[in-house]
Amino acid sequence: MYAEGNRMKSQKEEAKIFIKNDLIFSTNLELSQSFFGEKKNNKVYLHPIELFYLSNIRNLKVLEKNEELPLQQIFKRFYSPSYFVKYNVFRDWRERGLFITFPERISLKNFGKSPIKKYPSSTYNLNTKITIYFLKEECFSLAFGKEARSLFENHWFGQWGVYKNVDRGNNLTLDPVETAYLAKKGFKVIELSSDSEITFEEICKEIQKRIPYFSRILEVYEDWRDRGFILKTGFKFGTHFRVYFPNARPVSSKKEWVHSKHVLHVFPKEVSMPMSEWSRAIRVAHSVRKTFIMAIPGMKEEDYLKEKTPIDFVAWHRKSGSQVERPDQDDPSFLVLSLNEDENLSGKMLASALDRADELGLRLLIAINDRETSITYYLANRIDLPDSEHKYYEIEWFTP
Repeated sequence: MYAEGNRMKSQKEEAKIFIKNDLIFSTNLELSQSFFGEKKNNKVYLHPIELFYLSNIRNLKVLEKNEELPLQQIFKRFYSPSYFVKYNVFRDWRERGLFITFPERISLKNFGKSPIKKYPSSTYNLNTKITIYFLKEECFSLAFGKEARSLFENHWFGQWGVYKNVDRGNNLTLDPVETAYLAKKGFKVIELSSDSEITFEEICKEIQKRIPYFSRILEVYEDWRDRGFILKTGFKFGTHFRVYFPNARPVSSKKEWVHSKHVLHVFPKEVSMPMSEWSRAIRVAHSVRKTFIMAIPGMKEEDYLKEKTPIDFVAWHRKSGSQVERPDQDDPSFLVLSLNEDENLSGKMLASALDRADELGLRLLIAINDRETSITYYLANRIDLPDSEHKYYEIEWFTP
């Protein structure tokens, strides 16, 4: 990185940039050797973001009609929405000694660099059919007796007694999602205040009053539960669920409480999430050493066709050790989506970007530009949940 910087500094007088009819170019072909611009007809044609980077950071002169343009005029001339956010991501990546360019400059294909995390799957038989008492006003449910305790101990539905102290109390408490799931599986549910049976549809209608997008949350819960995973509330971690892999039980053979290693957040396609909220949830998961899983339910083929999220950059990273990938020798590693910390991202937009990364065999980097122009990166890795029609991704805090 420093060698390239020194070389560019020594060339700053001769490596001038020219603007003519809104085309940006330089006659110094060594710019292309540092992987700036596109080389055509003995000129290097530059993108407006590269122009601002080279003039602002590398101090190259910019001329139009033989007059040198001041920096503010350069910026104003080529400014468009999101220009500064994209510029900061480009600057940050280049200042790390890494290479980055624009998707239209490379021949896009499947690069085979998108690892898929394979998750296990198992089946279970709910051979116990207990009666559940639904508290409509609170959306919790209670169950009693030996079979209710067996449902907790063998399948980890609800909480018997008190959290982390099963011997204090003799009832099973089921949360709203567990109640709806068991009702759908054929369990008898009695609405307590009326002492009459209530249907699955009626239960969901009541819960929907309290929990927005409950049908989407239930959809994800059912998808994982049917494959043997245990999902419990993730409230303490700012997510919808904490996740335990198949065959987990609430208490180990050593009488120790079992801890989760994954949390799952449901991001319906209809919802927009502030990037600040996104960052908080992932940071909390990272701080307690849990893998953050993002679920985007409800996506259909037509949604991907309608919602084509623009990809800002294609980026190269590092090989083993400190060796850097080079555009003239190596395939890229990432697609990069650039966002502002105050910006909202919808589930549909994120799903579209992730789908594009999957198509190209690249991993998606979400680059968040904060108010001090620092960039935080989040890396998405696709999960293979056997026979699921939905897509899930592990999202991790990433340092290039």
